Amino acid sequence: MAHQNFNHLLDDSLQLKAAGLVQNTANGSLVVDLGPGFHAFDVVVDWTACEVATGDEVYTVVIQGATDSAMTTPYELVKQSFGDSSANGDGVDTPPAGRLVITGSNVQITSASDGNTVVPLRYIRIRTIVGGTVATGFNYTAWLTLRQK
Repeated sequence: MAHQNFNHLLDDSLQLKAAGLVQNTANGSLVVDLGPGFHAFDVVVDWTACEVATGDEVYTVVIQGATDSAMTTPYELVKQSFGDSSANGDGVDTPPAGRLVITGSNVQITSASDGNTVVPLRYIRIRTIVGGTVATGFNYTAWLTLRQK
């Protein structure tokens, strides 16, 4: 039986983004070190404002991973779009406030020629890609929560 649980322990040491309005595309300033090995995780996204007034706003939350804390070569691990239904690919506008849990892992194929080159990406950050005509933007927080092995 499938079960959706929105209760997660939110640890400040695993916070990817502090509360704040996003109006332009930007990389998050917080980088979480997962340590060595392969990790499954959830990203809890809580938002308190999501502008959809113009009808073309889209805010794509991207979870990136890298092998170094400087995020020299970030890989896209998972993404989720929010915003107006005409732009977010979801069929409905994102509500003004809410919570969504995004599931992912730090496993990535890092070679275009060898699909067996799979590495764990130890360092994780968030990136927000903003599109459309944005006046106020998307106000959200995000935390990484590790799944039990």
